[in-house]
Amino acid sequence: MPKPNFDNMKKLVGAVMTMNAAFDEMYENRKLQEDSIRSLCQLIAAEAAKENLKAFSVDELKNAKAGIRVPALQEAGFNTLGDIAMAKDYQIQAIEGIGEKQTESIRNIITEFANSISKNTAVRLFVENPPSEDSYNSKLITELSRYMMSESIRSEAEKAREGLRSFAEGIVNDRFVTSGFKWFFSGSSMKQHTLYVEDQLYSFCNSAFFNRVLNLHEQYQNAIRTAPADAMHSFSVSAADFYAVLERLGTVSGNRPFVYDSIPKQLADEVLEFPLDLHGFMGNLRAYQSFGAKYILSRKKVLLGDEMGLGKTIQAIAAMAHLDETSEGTNHFLVVCPASVLVNWDRELHKFTHLSTFILHGPAITDALISWKNTGGVAITNYESMGKIVDSIDNHMHLSLLVIDEAHYIKNPDAQRTKYIRRLDNESERILMMTGTPLENKVEEMCSLVEFVRPDMVETMRNMAHLSNLPEFKETLSPLYLRRKRDQVLTELPPIDEKNEWCDMTKSDREAYVKAVSEQNFATMRRVSFLQDDLGTSSKAQRLLELCNEARDEARKVVIFSFFRETIAKLGSILSDRCSGIISGDTKIELRQSIIDEFSDAPDGSVLLCQIQAGGVGLNIQAASIVIFCEPQIKPSLTWQALSRVYRMGQVRNVLVYHLLCPGTVDDAMMHLLEEKKIEFNNFAEESAVAEAFDTIIDKDWIHRIIEAENQKYLPAPVPDT
Repeated sequence: MPKPNFDNMKKLVGAVMTMNAAFDEMYENRKLQEDSIRSLCQLIAAEAAKENLKAFSVDELKNAKAGIRVPALQEAGFNTLGDIAMAKDYQIQAIEGIGEKQTESIRNIITEFANSISKNTAVRLFVENPPSEDSYNSKLITELSRYMMSESIRSEAEKAREGLRSFAEGIVNDRFVTSGFKWFFSGSSMKQHTLYVEDQLYSFCNSAFFNRVLNLHEQYQNAIRTAPADAMHSFSVSAADFYAVLERLGTVSGNRPFVYDSIPKQLADEVLEFPLDLHGFMGNLRAYQSFGAKYILSRKKVLLGDEMGLGKTIQAIAAMAHLDETSEGTNHFLVVCPASVLVNWDRELHKFTHLSTFILHGPAITDALISWKNTGGVAITNYESMGKIVDSIDNHMHLSLLVIDEAHYIKNPDAQRTKYIRRLDNESERILMMTGTPLENKVEEMCSLVEFVRPDMVETMRNMAHLSNLPEFKETLSPLYLRRKRDQVLTELPPIDEKNEWCDMTKSDREAYVKAVSEQNFATMRRVSFLQDDLGTSSKAQRLLELCNEARDEARKVVIFSFFRETIAKLGSILSDRCSGIISGDTKIELRQSIIDEFSDAPDGSVLLCQIQAGGVGLNIQAASIVIFCEPQIKPSLTWQALSRVYRMGQVRNVLVYHLLCPGTVDDAMMHLLEEKKIEFNNFAEESAVAEAFDTIIDKDWIHRIIEAENQKYLPAPVPDT
């Protein structure tokens, strides 16, 4: 009988036991990582609280009823609580009448203030380039990155951990010979068993399974050693995931679930209790997004009206992932959306789930439809293609979830696309309509949409139309309509600064503009300073280049919007290789997302050019932190929508917005009109009826008056007949 190699056996047993202990440690370290993150959040909140103490007058100490000599403190130059917090004890005690005991009282009061502020302080992370080894911001981003990567590996390693532990426990509990001396005195059956164990050890340690265990452990070691620079880069491209983790860990820094004040507590509690299964979802949901997914699933037929940039798409995908994970049999999901976002839906589904996707659009629509029907998964189609597929679904298929993106497209009940979609009511177990357009003040339009999911609610809505702006109306609709605004849930968004850049016309600018005025062509007049072929003589183009140079020096990226295709084409020529891509009405829909991806991966200082109608809708451009508008827009909603492409969840840098304007031109007149209406817009922009009225204030009569005014300003008066 062959004798085992006991030295090798010991090494193999040692390798198994070491790796089993390493895997246990990998999971035990989870709490240590979480505690470290919470600790750093507390330190950041404490720092912010100290800074915020400067906003509180020293008069606050009068309310403490501790007999503190506030006037004496003020006379000594201590005007705010922040001034006192930064002072040394001996400096405070140098003031007449303030001794050691009062100093202690003052410190206690200020500490209570600081603690109160700290508890309500939202952690705001920011990009550091290069990251500082000493800053709490950099340390927290690094810890978060390491934790997120570790969690991903831990999730992937669960099954491997079970297999490794089972084998290791089997070896520990088994009885076999471990040395040559014992081998000599062992019986035949024990020797046979020892040879069997040796064979098992060799097989296990040389198996693909054990190699995977080793690989996972190596990945984990690399994850916990992630360099601050790599962590900072990860944060810059996926900040939303970082904030989602902060929220989930329930830090003391203000990253807590949003209070749904328009939803009755009983309904909110019911929604929160829904057991959302995200095992098939490969991403991180914010608290409000998790609530949204639970709302979609628990209410079954709803209208999600979250403001643009809050991730309605990801909430819908999370709901699909839950249904796919928890349902028996094959699921069929259908997404109906504008053609411009077909590719985006496809990419997001592949990013966050393992669901099969089928784009029902173009020449391959029939084959894709058959494949989807046979295998299940998610079909994505546009409104224009509905007529080609509705007959194959109506009375022939069961849809686990029908998603209608940009649902205001079907607000007209007489439109053909509305009729097609409404034919799928009985086929759809769940229906999700999504729109970022506020509907409260468009009761008739809202009724048209609600009738599709809850016809029993329509009459109640009409009877309450006069209350559409009041909480009672929203509370009544809460079982079927959920809307959150950006400032309610994204407290970490960095500041946004807008500036009008007035550019005096050059001689060439003026000559080209006067020609446009003489032709009484309003559209041409709007292209002031971009009319000439040589943009080297354009005041706006020169200022634009200066802003792009500044962006490059500050390691920022720029997105430029213009209504006019000609303007975009000319700027593409002068920007040359700095321009990473152009999105215009000519750009094929399926190419737009890849252009955004290239821009995201492009070096700092890169520029993306967008025709505002094409680039302002359906795309996420958080890689840019500088936005330049080449001219004022006739519809302010175009400006707002374009800006929302950049200033949305995931933006990590303060956003700088520049409006290029020429004084004494139609730019001036348009901005003056917008300024007149600014108060109305700020007060009512969220109320659709008023916002829409504001959006169309530049009418034909106004244009005619402006052309006449510009004529009088720039064209010589006719010589009177004699």
